[in-house]
Amino acid sequence: MDLSGLFKKKIVVPCLDYINMPVAVVDEDTHVVELNEALCALLDMGREEILGVPLSGIEKISGAAGELVKSLNTHTEQTGRIKLDDRVFNVVAYPIWQNGSGRLFGIVFEDITRFVELENELVRRNKLLMVINTISTVFIYSDDIISVFGRLIEKIQLVTDLGLCWIVLKEGGEKLILKGAAGISRDFRQKLEDGRFDDFHELVMSLQEPFFVLEGEESKKYPGFSNEGIVFLVAQPLMIGPDKAGVMAVGSRVPVSMGFDLASLIHLIGNHVSLIIEKVRLYEDARYLAVTDALTGIFNLRHFYDSLALEVARAKRYGTNFSVTIFDVDDFKSINDTYGHQAGDQVLRRIAAAIRQASRESDIAARYGGEEFVIIQTNTSKAEALKQAVRVKNAIESEYYIGQKIQISVSGGVAAFPEDGSDEKSLLYSADMALYEAKAMGKRQIRLAGGSGEKGHGKSF
Repeated sequence: MDLSGLFKKKIVVPCLDYINMPVAVVDEDTHVVELNEALCALLDMGREEILGVPLSGIEKISGAAGELVKSLNTHTEQTGRIKLDDRVFNVVAYPIWQNGSGRLFGIVFEDITRFVELENELVRRNKLLMVINTISTVFIYSDDIISVFGRLIEKIQLVTDLGLCWIVLKEGGEKLILKGAAGISRDFRQKLEDGRFDDFHELVMSLQEPFFVLEGEESKKYPGFSNEGIVFLVAQPLMIGPDKAGVMAVGSRVPVSMGFDLASLIHLIGNHVSLIIEKVRLYEDARYLAVTDALTGIFNLRHFYDSLALEVARAKRYGTNFSVTIFDVDDFKSINDTYGHQAGDQVLRRIAAAIRQASRESDIAARYGGEEFVIIQTNTSKAEALKQAVRVKNAIESEYYIGQKIQISVSGGVAAFPEDGSDEKSLLYSADMALYEAKAMGKRQIRLAGGSGEKGHGKSF
């Protein structure tokens, strides 16, 4: 707004009140020499209270003095912002009149509150969009599902600017498992892993509120947190579908104000973390189905071949050994013929369960086809593999099947890498030949590639 033309025509005072924006005219000593009614209303002051007062002496608009001083010094237009209560004004100061007796400057206050609100809303939405994109990339660009939680927590710390974070999820029924953590001590991590804070996590999941906030003196109610130096903590339930499946906790060792913006941000993050966890679970389920035999629940043949190739490569690289044992259910056709195929399927499931239970955690047990099963026995010599195979055989044969009606027997063949085969094909061939030998020698026994083994006793089915 240019007031210079009005001054030249000497009609400034009558016209100022027609201007709906607050306006003041000041001299070169920054004293107010004229103003309009809009400025009186803004300041909630009478005209006489304002006239003659330096701009810096009027508390509500003293912030505009800086722009005026710049305009005085440079004799150019200057712009700035001031905040009055809950309103924001754009302040423009510029020279409007000069003669031999002095200079005058105009100050215009333009209410830009709505513009600033829209600007802040745009910034907030852009920030939330950035948060969504940042969190979402954790799953989209992860080539290792195991690392998802570690990278997820890094992103949570980044977008919240809070120093510590952890995630616990229910697995295997109701047990809470620590999936990832950052910014905490080793001792505190161990307590989380040991379930020392499960009562707290269960409390968070039981509440109806979107999240649980612990701040200030309230942290002393939980000595485990205060001992870790935590003075601010927000814990939000994580959802998988309609069910509460865990807790995300973010916190700080320095005081933090829990305002609306932070609450909205954490709530948004928690919702997207829940979606990512649901995707991780779906991915894990799909991966499990891809490598699992549908009937027995142990690994399928494809996964066995992939694992065998990896084990051969590893053994060649590091000079280690391993063994392979193939089992075959003796006279399985008789079970199907006598009791039906559904009963036969039940037998195979029970055998698979017995094999899984009798095998070591590091071993890979798979269904080889039909009534045959195979185990890759990692870091195991042929002699050790024979002992383990006998243990598996005894576990299978000690069971009663088909409603406690029958017992069954199995035969097996063991081959070791590299003595019985230096690649997958030759190793499996050696184990197969040992199995055929066990069958030919009367079944219900384990044979080693090369002609020795353990012979079973008792009646074969």
